[in-house]
Amino acid sequence: MTEYFTFNEYMKNNKLTPSEEDYVEMIYRINLRNENVQVKDVANELNIKPASVTKMVKKLNEKGILEYKKYNHIKLTQMGYKLGETLLKRHNTIHKFLEILGVEHDVHEETEKMEHTISYYTLEKMEMLIDFFSKYEGIYGLLKDFQEDRNLDI
Repeated sequence: MTEYFTFNEYMKNNKLTPSEEDYVEMIYRINLRNENVQVKDVANELNIKPASVTKMVKKLNEKGILEYKKYNHIKLTQMGYKLGETLLKRHNTIHKFLEILGVEHDVHEETEKMEHTISYYTLEKMEMLIDFFSKYEGIYGLLKDFQEDRNLDI
């Protein structure tokens, strides 16, 4: 029988570093496009050397997040897939939130910096605000008008 846990339990049990999270998120992203994820794919996407990817993939294999054998494809485990899905959702939520705030410069970099330190409580509140603006587009329009009037270009 398979046991299921909340994302927080997965994180508590695995204690992933921000770098490990980045790898899992990227492997998940690549997996959405191509079922057969290779070390070179991850290296290209993260702009690092394949040897660094191999080293990290071995660590993630030991943590049960993925399955990897030398010269074979990287396959996320059920837990790894769920983790990747959650990490990508976190990334996208923060990115969208920053766009709503009107952040235009380095939004991707800002997202990357924030995603490893934000609490899930705060992330849920961001999601709620994004959903609110999706439901009430008129209010979102008022915010955009206000932002344009203020013309804040930091």
